[in-house]
Amino acid sequence: MTRKRVVVWGTGPIGMPGLRQLIGHPEYELVGLHAWSSDKVGRDAGDIAGLDVRTGVISTNDVAELLALKADCLVYQGNYAEREAQCTADVLPFLKAGTNCVTPALMDLIAPRYGRSEFVDPIEDACKKGGSSIFCGGTDPGYMTIGHLFSLLSGAGQVESVNVAEVCDLSKYAGVDSMALYGFNMPLDYLPEMYTGDTGRAWHESTLWGIADYLGVQLDEITSSWETAGLDREVEAAFGTIKAGHTAAIRWTMTGMYKGRPLVIYRKIERVHRDAAPHFEQPLHNAESGYQITITGSPSFHTEMAMTVYDGCTITALHPINAIGRICDAAPGIYGQLDLPIFYSKNVVR
Repeated sequence: MTRKRVVVWGTGPIGMPGLRQLIGHPEYELVGLHAWSSDKVGRDAGDIAGLDVRTGVISTNDVAELLALKADCLVYQGNYAEREAQCTADVLPFLKAGTNCVTPALMDLIAPRYGRSEFVDPIEDACKKGGSSIFCGGTDPGYMTIGHLFSLLSGAGQVESVNVAEVCDLSKYAGVDSMALYGFNMPLDYLPEMYTGDTGRAWHESTLWGIADYLGVQLDEITSSWETAGLDREVEAAFGTIKAGHTAAIRWTMTGMYKGRPLVIYRKIERVHRDAAPHFEQPLHNAESGYQITITGSPSFHTEMAMTVYDGCTITALHPINAIGRICDAAPGIYGQLDLPIFYSKNVVR
């Protein structure tokens, strides 16, 4: 089997575990690495990844150098929070040059039919020009609302409702831009960009429309509510200092209505301290993070998955990475939730 030649862009909280998983992968060959910060430029990919191995792949911030590699696939793991236009611009030259792309970042492509046209349309045009393909995945939205939910629905009968919840203790997560979008450390009555602006609709409300799509229905509307909770003391998190009485936990509930009844209920429960909002949903086995899915109907059933925040970040990276083979073999275009055959890891410990 010929290994797919891969370029990686992004070595942050999501990108770093993705890079580590790609080094020495039996199906993929790392041939290039983009480094944004000057202290990473010129270093071996193995060194940047914190692994005791030299790969011979030296990081660069020269995009032309990476394009010249003519890789099979770009693994784009840049920070999309309030950088949508820049991230789109980053991937366009690769797509136009015929390099396919997988990414956990370009969230408007999770359900491209519902993504913002100013970001979806240029990518679609670049795929046509370059004969390339692109897929965006992740955890939530991503694996939890695609692969995992698909597998549960394969055993369902008549469906009354689908409930999906992400439950995370983010005290160790240092993604400052993303955390700010959720309004952490702001007054409890503050309504942040994630809830009030286009970002949330593109990142998360589109997930509900997508779930309804593969249930075969069109939602009437999506309603939402935003709840916050604080602590009675100041606490430290990787994000920064959280003041007493300021937002230390949020619960965002989005409800997709169909025929006057809630059909798809989608929640984001995020904390920056374990003690914040004990009345909100809690992860299984007192874990740092978890995902809960309930199918109500005939039959009804519930499933939960527990993990560390780091493992959650790794799954976010690996969901699109595991699709590299499929996307490289696909016809040109943007691939959404229903468009790819089943994909999964074959990276067995040897």
